[in-house]
Amino acid sequence: MANRRAWDEELPRELERAQRSGEPLAVAILDLDHFKSFNDSLGHQAGDQLLKEAAAAWRDLIRAPDFIARYGGEEFAVLLPRCPAGATRAIVERLRSSTPSDQTTSAGAACWDGSESPDELVGRADSALYEAKRAGRDRSVVADVGEIILDRRGP
Repeated sequence: MANRRAWDEELPRELERAQRSGEPLAVAILDLDHFKSFNDSLGHQAGDQLLKEAAAAWRDLIRAPDFIARYGGEEFAVLLPRCPAGATRAIVERLRSSTPSDQTTSAGAACWDGSESPDELVGRADSALYEAKRAGRDRSVVADVGEIILDRRGP
C-alpha cells in the first residue's frame, strides 16, 4: 500500500496528465468510521488488522489506472484518472460498501474542475467527506466541480 508521500508525488503527475489530455479526474477520501473507538475496544492489533483488510479489499476493487494510498490514520485516498462523475459515484460507493469486518466507512470525493491545484481538489474531497460524516456517517458524498451532487445512505 502506498503511503502519503507516494500520494503527494502521484497526484500532481496525474493532474498534469489530465490537463494535457483533457480527460476527467477524481479524488476520493475514505475514512473508517469511529476507528478510535474500534481501537480502544478491540485493541491496536485489531485496528492494524482492520486497516490491512480494508486496504486489501479496496485495492482489489479499484481499476488498473487508479491509485490508492494510506493518507493518514484511518484515512485512505484514491486517485481516479479518466473517471467522469457518474463512474466516480459508482466506484466510491462500491469501495465504501465493501469495508470488511462489519466496519462502516464514510467517503468524500471530488471531480477535478480542470484548473484546481492538488490541494484545492483534495480540499473539496475532504469537504465532501466532512459532509458525509455530518450527515450521519456510513455514506458517500461526491462533489462535482464545486457542488455536492450525491448523498447516499449505505444499506
